[in-house]
Amino acid sequence: MSYRLVIDPAPADSVRACAREQLLGAVAELERPGDDPAKAVHQARKHLKKARALLRLVRSELGDAAYRRENEALRDAAARLSETRDADVLVATVDKLAERGAGQLPATDFAALRGALTAEAEVARAGAAAADPLAVAQELRAAHERVGAWPLDGADWETVVAGISRAYARGVRERARAEAEPTVERLHEWRKRVKDLWYHHRLLKAVWPPVVAAYGEAAHLLSELLGDDHDLAVLRARLERGDGLPATVAADLAPLLALVDERRGELQVEARRLAARLYAERPRAFERRVERWVEAAVAEAAARAGAAPTAGEA
Repeated sequence: MSYRLVIDPAPADSVRACAREQLLGAVAELERPGDDPAKAVHQARKHLKKARALLRLVRSELGDAAYRRENEALRDAAARLSETRDADVLVATVDKLAERGAGQLPATDFAALRGALTAEAEVARAGAAAADPLAVAQELRAAHERVGAWPLDGADWETVVAGISRAYARGVRERARAEAEPTVERLHEWRKRVKDLWYHHRLLKAVWPPVVAAYGEAAHLLSELLGDDHDLAVLRARLERGDGLPATVAADLAPLLALVDERRGELQVEARRLAARLYAERPRAFERRVERWVEAAVAEAAARAGAAPTAGEA
């Protein structure tokens, strides 16, 4: 099945099926990485992000103890798989910046910087080779076995609506904080909540596919804008640290830092414009709208099955 909930009066089974699919997907990547172990680890981490977003969607029914146990297990597993991410991302960020800043700085400077960061990434990758992805896979198999015991028997669509509404409200708060004071930390926290909104709309796509999918894609775009901004902020910090930089770059960092700041400014402007639409509603209005969509979808599914939904099922 794909990463979405089935429109059914009782979504608990669908939640469990989704969780199992993501956990087994991560296990498969780690146990059978093929010719590109780095890509397999990246795909495994994506599965874990989806699983954690699903946990947040049904947190109110899981309860604090179960939620913390499972979330911490998946968070720790993902952290053990991410040792080389920053180094690899820096290389990709320089490539994007070189394309964006073509003609503003010598191409040889970008090439030299890329070479230095690629060497650092290779060292980081070699150091991370000692980490055992099979051990992580075993932990994820254990998490998979626990899914059946998740306390979801009382989960209904009200649980789901409450979960996505909570993510939206948190996004509203983090957006306000980030726009009032756009520090790297606040922008990064906002991005986390935007990604929740994206994943949750993917889970609810069956409620109204064309509309929910379009909103989800817009949230994905916003998360990408904020993600590119964060990657540039990490690059800037690396440049300011200075050690190991090519001599031609280290001799005069000002033009390169200015280019980074210029691009970050552009990305943040784009993010604010998109956010004005994504977060146009007050949280309560958002919740009411999603609630009505879910009610309509459940009623239509029941009608197709030849039985009217009972009170409270939607």
